[in-house]
Amino acid sequence: MQRPTSVTVFGILNIVFAALGVLGLIASIALFFMPSDSNNPVIKIMHENAAYALWLKVCIPLGVLSCAALLAAGIGLLRLKPWARKLSIGYAIYAIVFGIVGMVVNFIFLVEPMVKEAQNQQGPEAAGAIGGAIGGSFGGCFGLIYPVLLLIFMLRPTVVSAFQSSAPSPT
Repeated sequence: MQRPTSVTVFGILNIVFAALGVLGLIASIALFFMPSDSNNPVIKIMHENAAYALWLKVCIPLGVLSCAALLAAGIGLLRLKPWARKLSIGYAIYAIVFGIVGMVVNFIFLVEPMVKEAQNQQGPEAAGAIGGAIGGSFGGCFGLIYPVLLLIFMLRPTVVSAFQSSAPSPT
């Protein structure tokens, strides 16, 4: 059986998103070294709210593991390894659940405080706070698109059969 095009596409995308994830992790780590007197409301909240800072500290090692899994799955998909399809499914489920949890946490610790702050302000500061809250919410939803598509495609019958036929036959 010929390799489904979707397997090649998702193999490449897994590798690309793993690399982008590493860049995001570097940016997240840099946030911890930003001064707390910054005008950035996210940095202020992170420094003032121990629970949110802890959340970010938990997210970083989990992000490293998920990037490693995504990279390995991408390479494995390109090599048509059966474990790579399973790892991709596992990653997709993890990313969907973690993405939803992350949106809830960000809503509690970022969006609500920013909207409350915007109610006390006027002008560009208020608009920026509301725009950031709305943008962050849409960004969280947008981030769920890839893992949902990955899950759907890895469960398609043509993909399942491609990985079954590439498995070594028992002797």
